[in-house]
Amino acid sequence: MDVWDAHAETAFARGPTGPLEPPRRFEWTQRPGIGPGAEVLGLDLTGRHVVELGCGAGRNTAHLAAAGAVVTGVDRSAAQIGRAKAHYGHTGARFVQEGAALHLSRGAEHLDAIVSVFGAIGMTEPARILALCSQRLARNGVLAFSVPHPQRTGAAPATPRTLVEVTLPDGTKGSFQHWDFDASAWARVLTRAGLSVATVQDLFAPADVRWPTTLLITARKP
Repeated sequence: MDVWDAHAETAFARGPTGPLEPPRRFEWTQRPGIGPGAEVLGLDLTGRHVVELGCGAGRNTAHLAAAGAVVTGVDRSAAQIGRAKAHYGHTGARFVQEGAALHLSRGAEHLDAIVSVFGAIGMTEPARILALCSQRLARNGVLAFSVPHPQRTGAAPATPRTLVEVTLPDGTKGSFQHWDFDASAWARVLTRAGLSVATVQDLFAPADVRWPTTLLITARKP
């Protein structure tokens, strides 16, 4: 099974209802405990304004809220936002049902960080979403995102733009466009958006797989 499909199934899986404790760790891959955590943001999160694009059931957003950030999780799925509110509304995190591009374009305040974990970045036309991120980030603000690694099958994709099939929370099937860029392609589009690449990491999840499954990139607003 492709890592993207596996992550999508995990992200949209039905879970328990009611309040949950926020996770102790920020996860960038589809497997817990692999790779870095929220420290890649390079910030004392206390009081920092952060947005997660494509927050799903809200786990990472809740972690950031528990660490002291003023954080908003954005997702276009009503079911996912409902689940996030039920599980983590008590953490102080704000959850909004809205498309990522629309949410970024509507706001005016500068953000200290924007994160996306197999979320809107990679599933929205890159030039558009990265330009919006750049506009919203404060000076020295951080953009950090993880996407399925383009070499996760051992070979580069035939085309950088593919169609992904996932199962939505209500059991129906959904189709999403996905941009399968390598690190150099991401660097080019980030630079054009006015952002400077800070780090690029190939993550293996699970740890014993032959090929990297996740590409984690951080960039800063000069």
